[in-house]
Amino acid sequence: MELRHLRYFLAVAECGTVTAAAARLHVAQPAISRQLHRLERDLGVELFTRNGPRLVLTHAGRQMRDVAADIVTRADRATMVAQQMAGGLLTRVVVAAAPTTIEYVLAPFVATLSSSDPFVSVDSVAPDAVHEAVLAGHDLGVAATAPPTGRLVWTRLTSVPLRAYVAPDHPWARRRTVPLEELVHEPLLVPPATDPTRRVLDEAVAREQLRYDRYEQIAWPPLSQALAAAGRGVSVVTNLEQFGARPIFVTDHRAQKVLLTIHACWDPDHYAAPALAEFVARLATFADTEVREAAHSVS
Repeated sequence: MELRHLRYFLAVAECGTVTAAAARLHVAQPAISRQLHRLERDLGVELFTRNGPRLVLTHAGRQMRDVAADIVTRADRATMVAQQMAGGLLTRVVVAAAPTTIEYVLAPFVATLSSSDPFVSVDSVAPDAVHEAVLAGHDLGVAATAPPTGRLVWTRLTSVPLRAYVAPDHPWARRRTVPLEELVHEPLLVPPATDPTRRVLDEAVAREQLRYDRYEQIAWPPLSQALAAAGRGVSVVTNLEQFGARPIFVTDHRAQKVLLTIHACWDPDHYAAPALAEFVARLATFADTEVREAAHSVS
C-alpha cells in the first residue's frame, strides 16, 4: 500500500466516480481503477459497491476512509514541516518553563503575537528541569536559573524582584521595602531549596552573613501568598499580589532590591536557530519592559 493509493481512494470516495476523481487528480482513469483494485487486494476487503454509475463506500470503505484521511493529512504535514526545516522556518515553538514563568512571562507575551507568528505551545516543567527539556528536544526553554555550562545558548530576558507578602494587619503592611536583616527574623514561608526564588534568597542571606530564625517550605506560590494573607507568616515569592496580601520588596544592606534573573535557552544546532534567536529577542524586549514594569510596581 502506497500513499498515492490512499489519495486515489479518497478522491474516488469524495467524487463518487473514477472519471471525476481522474479529472481532479489529472491521472488516467485506468491507472486509478488498477490502483483501487490493488488496494482492495492488499487490504483483503471490498471498499466500494456500484450503484448505477456511482461508486458507494462499503462499511469497510467508510472505516478505511477515516484512516486514510488521517494518514494522508499526517504525511502532508510531515512534508510541510520537512520543507520548513530545510528552509530554517519557524512555524511552531514548543517551550519548556515553570508554571509561574508561563503565567507571568510567556502567556502575556503570546497574547501580543499575531497569526503570522509561530504557534506557541508550552510544557510545564520543574524550574530545574528546563535545561534538560531543551536538550531532550524542546525548541526553547525559559528558566529563572543561572545558566549552566554546556552547549545551549542562554540569553537574559529580564530580572524581577523578590517580594515579601504580609497580612493586611501586619506591622509591615504599609512599607515598600524590608531589608534581609529584618526579614530573616520573621516566620517565613519560602519555596523548596531547589526553587530558583529560594536559591536567590539563600544566596543573598549568605552574602549578608545572616541566618533564618524559622521557616516553612511551601512549594506552590499562590498557597504561600494565601497563608501570608491569613497571617501565618511572611511569604517570599516573585508572584504578583493575590488574596489581599501586602507586597514588600526585599532589599540587601545597600538598599538594593534582591533580584531573580530570567533567561531563555535553545540549542545552537536547532534547524531554525536564527529564527529562534529573533523570537527570543522579541520575548526579551517584552519581558524587560512589560514584565519588568509589572514586577517592580505594586498596587
